Amino acid sequence: MNRQRNTQLGEVKLGGIIFLIILLVAIYAGFKVFPAYYNNYQLQDAMQTEARFALTNRNSASEVQDDVYKEVLRLGVPVDKKDIVVRFPDKTVANNGMVDIDIAYGIDVSFPNYTLHLDFHPHADNHTI
Repeated sequence: MNRQRNTQLGEVKLGGIIFLIILLVAIYAGFKVFPAYYNNYQLQDAMQTEARFALTNRNSASEVQDDVYKEVLRLGVPVDKKDIVVRFPDKTVANNGMVDIDIAYGIDVSFPNYTLHLDFHPHADNHTI
């Protein structure tokens, strides 16, 4: 009584192929989208550092804006200098010398037959110091 095997060596089931396709699409999408999120994280970190040390270094609002813009250029983020909003109130007891930095920008990530628009709104301040 020889039983015939239903599967042969090297046969791939449809579920395995579908899983592999989904995995490859997810990896491809990750490689396309990850740089935008990573650059936003780097920009956020640079902005936070700038906000923390702005008062200590006695930087003006325009100097803070210039420093953040240098980081924007280094990262290749599509932001104009005028889009970097620095609120640097006078150092009085009423506002405790707080610094706020805000930027809003968007990036389009192109896929075949589809464009994904990502909006980013990094914010930094020295309120938690």
